[in-house]
Amino acid sequence: MKRLAVFLAASALVVSVSAANAASNWIGLAGGAGIPTGDYHNAAATGWHLAASGVHMIDTQWGVGADLGYHAWGGSTQANAAAQTAFGPGSEFNWSAFQLTAQGLMAFPTQGAMKPYVTAGLGLYDVSAKLKSPSGNADTSKNEFGFNFGAGMDLGSSKNMKWGVQGAYHIIPASNDLGTDLNFFSIGANLMWGAGK
Repeated sequence: MKRLAVFLAASALVVSVSAANAASNWIGLAGGAGIPTGDYHNAAATGWHLAASGVHMIDTQWGVGADLGYHAWGGSTQANAAAQTAFGPGSEFNWSAFQLTAQGLMAFPTQGAMKPYVTAGLGLYDVSAKLKSPSGNADTSKNEFGFNFGAGMDLGSSKNMKWGVQGAYHIIPASNDLGTDLNFFSIGANLMWGAGK
């Protein structure tokens, strides 16, 4: 319940920040795949993510904002096989992370319709690991500080809307609490709305 309240409060903050200066702000949604890397690839399978973003463009090149997202993964084949051996048939792992991060954005000036940019962010990730098994369920969650960096490209835009593709690499040091760092790519599409453009 506490996580839901934090999620809703942060969503309201993202929206209110974006509405404060409509002439230079964008709000939007993004979604796509979440691809574990490194040791986390041994624990989790490819998953999915959904996110809401707010960006205030200081000028045509630089922006600041916030990202609020949810990432989810099932256990890897290897991890689920180990769970079934230890806890019985049907046992499986699931992973998730709520993301609340601040971000900076740098857009590259171009003359064409395609507008590339890079981003960097840092903040909190509320990460969870769950085990479902015939002998009982177990779960643990921890708030971890993490960061991300990425790139994207707006492929089409109008006065008040733009859409494109984006990707980011997230680094969440969590091995002391959950047995593995959560390092992963998030890749997908996004849709942004602006006012007064």
